[in-house]
Amino acid sequence: MKQPDNPLHDAHASLAAFDGEQLMADLDALGAIGREAGRGLQRMAYSDADLAARQWVQAQMQALGMGATLDAAGNVVGYLPGSEALPALALGSHTDSVPGGGAFDGALGVLAALACVRTLRSQGVKLRHPLLLLNFAAEEATTAASPLGSLSFTGRLTAEALDGPAWHGGSTRALLTERGFDSDALVANHPPLPLAAFLELHIEQGDQLLSPRTPIGVVEGIVGIRRYYVTFEGQANHAGTTRMERRRDALVAAAPFITTVRDVAVAHGIVGTIGRIDVQPGAPNVIPGHVTLDVEIRDMANTTLDRAEQALHDAAAASGAQMVHGHCKEPTPADPRLMAAIERACVRLDLPHRALPSGAGHDAMNMAALCPYAMIFVPSEGGISHAPDEFTLAAECIAGGRVLLATLLDLDEGV
Repeated sequence: MKQPDNPLHDAHASLAAFDGEQLMADLDALGAIGREAGRGLQRMAYSDADLAARQWVQAQMQALGMGATLDAAGNVVGYLPGSEALPALALGSHTDSVPGGGAFDGALGVLAALACVRTLRSQGVKLRHPLLLLNFAAEEATTAASPLGSLSFTGRLTAEALDGPAWHGGSTRALLTERGFDSDALVANHPPLPLAAFLELHIEQGDQLLSPRTPIGVVEGIVGIRRYYVTFEGQANHAGTTRMERRRDALVAAAPFITTVRDVAVAHGIVGTIGRIDVQPGAPNVIPGHVTLDVEIRDMANTTLDRAEQALHDAAAASGAQMVHGHCKEPTPADPRLMAAIERACVRLDLPHRALPSGAGHDAMNMAALCPYAMIFVPSEGGISHAPDEFTLAAECIAGGRVLLATLLDLDEGV
C-alpha cells in the first residue's frame, strides 16, 4: 500500500473516514456468537462460544493485513509494524462475558480498536510506532485466576491462581487443560515487544455519564478493592424446640452488621457490598450456628479505604465477630499525559467530556505494570451492564471509537 507524502497530516484528516457503520455491524456480528434467547451472552472464558468469538476477531485482524496470533493464554494479539524502531502502542479489551452478559462490555473496546486499524489501512497511514491490538482472554470473573489473559500477558499470573474454581465446576487449570492450553506456558508468558502506552475503550457500566448526559468519560483511574471475611459464631440448635430467649443465633447477630456496611460506605463516600452470606449448618429447621459475610469496599483513595476499613473492624469487634482480610487490589491511577491526550481528542472532535473513576476492574489495571495506560468511557443506558439489556447508543459507540483513534494519533506523534 502506497504511503502518503505526509502520513501524520493525512492521519489526522482520516478521522472523518472512521467507519462507524462497520463498527456497529461488527458489534452485531460478534454479539450473535454465544447469544441465547432470553439469557444474553454465554461466552464464559474458554467456552466454545468464547473461543469462536476470539477466532472471529483474529480473522478480522488478518483480513486487514495484520499479523494475528494466539499467545499462551489465548489472548488474540494483532500486530502492525511502525515506520520507526519505537516501543509499541497498544489498544484493546476483551470479548468473553459473564453468564447472561451483554454485547457491549469489552467487545466495544476490541472492535473500536479494529475500526481504528481499518481507518489507518483504508487511508494508507502508517504509524511511527508499532501497533498491538489485544483481545484479552478471561477478563470476567468466571475463573479464579481472572483477569487471566492480561495477568498472563504481563507476566503476573501465578500457578497457585490456576488451582481455584472456574465456571464449569472444575479448577481453572482443568478448564485450560481441557481446552489445550499449557498452564506452565501461561505463567511464563510475556509481551512480544516493549510497550509505550495502552488505551482501552469501554462502556462505563454505571450511570455517572448519564446525569448530565456526557458522551465521553476520561477515566482517572481504577478503584482499589478490599475484601474481608466477617465471621459470627452462635450455637446451632433445634429450630422447633429452642425458645427464642435461649437462642444464640449467629445470623441474628450478623444482621446489624449488614446495614453497618452500607452506613460506613455512605459515610465515607465509597461503595460497600456484602455479596455472599454463608449460613451453617444451612438447614431450615436448624438455628444458624456459624455465619460468614463476604464484604467488599472500593474507592480510588487508600486513605479513605483505610478509614472505612477501621470503622468496619471496630463494628465487627463490637458485635463479637472476627474480621479477616481477603483479596486486595490497589487503586491504579491513569497516566496524566494519556488522559490529557484523550481530552485533546475530545476537544478536536467537539465532544463534551468529564473525568471520572472506574468502579469496575479492567485489563488496563494489569497493563499498568508494563506501561502507562488510560481508558475512555462511553455511557451505559440506565447504568446497566452484565445483563442482556446492556446497551449503548450507536452514536456514542462511534464517538468513543473516534476519540480512541484521535488519541492514538496524538500519542503516535508525541510519545
